[in-house]
Amino acid sequence: MRLFFLFTLLSLITTATLAFKPHIANYQLSINGLKIAEEVRTLHQLEDGYFYTANAKTSGLAAMIKDYSISASSTFKLNNKGVDSTAYQIMEQEDKKITKSYAIDINSQFGSVTSLLTKTQPKISTWKANEGNITDPLSVFLAISFDLKNNPNQSLFSYQIADGSSIETQEFKKSDKHTVNIQGKSYSATKVERINHQDSNIQAYFLSEYQYLPILIKQTKGGRKFLYEITNFKISDVKGLQVTL
Repeated sequence: MRLFFLFTLLSLITTATLAFKPHIANYQLSINGLKIAEEVRTLHQLEDGYFYTANAKTSGLAAMIKDYSISASSTFKLNNKGVDSTAYQIMEQEDKKITKSYAIDINSQFGSVTSLLTKTQPKISTWKANEGNITDPLSVFLAISFDLKNNPNQSLFSYQIADGSSIETQEFKKSDKHTVNIQGKSYSATKVERINHQDSNIQAYFLSEYQYLPILIKQTKGGRKFLYEITNFKISDVKGLQVTL
């Protein structure tokens, strides 16, 4: 009985240590220096995990040229290895018409990812994964946040990322003490850069003051430079959300 009680207590302590706080973060997206969109990322806490959403929409002059939006969501759980996704979906719309829609179920226990039927995904596909946790393009940034907070001495990270069209292992490298400017203020941030990936370079900067969330994300792809910059962040008390996918 004492051993069972001790094990339960340690499990509760570990879960509390690993847990994320529900929050809302606002980002400004620029391409080649031109501000084109705003995005809101919201983390909800469920009874047995988390529900993470990202909603981006063109703004300013860009919205007058094209009405474009992207909505993505990720459902995931935490274990001693970090973030482990169970579902992911993304939908892109242009002038209110769906141009892209992917949805997948993820099961790391059986090492499988299965697509769901959507308007632009007319057949079911299955991908096999390696042993270990599986993330998605949205939750991977929280997976990095988890590792920065709970494994501060680790400098190399590897994640399996399933996006609805494939599953790929990507590697990242951490380095500290990088000066970044956010809304006129200078911060010393931790940089995490994707390595061994020639098609697209990603650099993300994290601050402990923001729960180790990315405050700045730089990406170079197809000759264009993308920049995500955090504009607002607040801890939320949204809990008990019921999710149906």
